[in-house]
Amino acid sequence: MTSNDDDELAVLAREIADKSTYVHDQTILIEVLEQDGHDVSEYRRELAKERSHLATRIARQFRLVEISSASEGHEPTSPRQG
Repeated sequence: MTSNDDDELAVLAREIADKSTYVHDQTILIEVLEQDGHDVSEYRRELAKERSHLATRIARQFRLVEISSASEGHEPTSPRQG
């Protein structure tokens, strides 16, 4: 793994943590607003976009870890059937 990969993984980890917290907080806010009778349709659309961005960042992080693992000779193995 290169230093750039390490840097990107660190940035991704921070972004994922921040976005995950934001999505969680927004989910709670939407639930509260909905219980109070507010129209939350726009909030739900925005939350769906944020979740999609979060999933994209997680997929990128996963891919970097896979590449790193493969380059270090730690190819993922499948479980053996006994």
